[in-house]
Amino acid sequence: MDKTNRVELRALGELISGVAHEINTPMHSIGINLEFLQIAFRDLLALDAKYKQMLAKVRAGVVLTSADWSALDEAEKEAEPQYLKDETSQALGQSLEGFGLVSRLVLALKDFSHPPTNDFALTDVNKCIDTVCTISRHEWKRNAEIKLDLARDLPYLFGSSDELHQVLINLVVNAAHAIKEKIAAGGYDRGQICITTRYCFKKIEIEVKDDGPGISSQLQELIFQPHFTTKEAGKGTGMGLSLVKRIVEEGHGGKVTVVSDGKTGTSFILVLPDRQNSAEL
Repeated sequence: MDKTNRVELRALGELISGVAHEINTPMHSIGINLEFLQIAFRDLLALDAKYKQMLAKVRAGVVLTSADWSALDEAEKEAEPQYLKDETSQALGQSLEGFGLVSRLVLALKDFSHPPTNDFALTDVNKCIDTVCTISRHEWKRNAEIKLDLARDLPYLFGSSDELHQVLINLVVNAAHAIKEKIAAGGYDRGQICITTRYCFKKIEIEVKDDGPGISSQLQELIFQPHFTTKEAGKGTGMGLSLVKRIVEEGHGGKVTVVSDGKTGTSFILVLPDRQNSAEL
């Protein structure tokens, strides 16, 4: 197995591990809430039985005694109906939210992990972005917000959705790591990643912008070279941005540029012809 394949497998393993963690967290919460709801339902059934018992006596003309009312008071104190009302609503809301997150993750994973073909076909770029943001959530959620500004009139791209996923994953994860570095250096508490799509002159533009520490002009000349990385040993492969450039420019006839003042963030701008026979960029 060559180095590129090992890098891809390691990246895939990290991605799967992150998604598994993202699924496990809401599932654990759902499990706890279901246990609470089971207990709450049991207590409410017991209280309901006590109410029905009292109602049956009233209908039969039996005069309720102080002992009957005391027993009902005790049943209400044990069940705590107001507490159950408040907590049940919260538990159901949390469970539905967790279920929605798991559903989105599973659908995104299904879209992302089908057998790769790299075949060119009509590809929904905005959907690819949404899938990547969901799949990579574990990389950015603690340190950044993602803001999407996706053009509604964006046409389908004639390209490879598998390769576009690879490009976007690299850019989003790199942005998240840059923001994490700036937070560690005391730059701020939380960053932002903005992803924008535009359509102009039969070309689709994708911009991935972060407000991290930026990239110096010297490094901008090196970052697309294979095996170049600014990360410490064992954490960077140096294959990400060179792969981005190869896929965008060689594979799709597009162009990738980086814009940064080296201080206030970085923008990666991808320009892709919506058809392979488009005019030169």
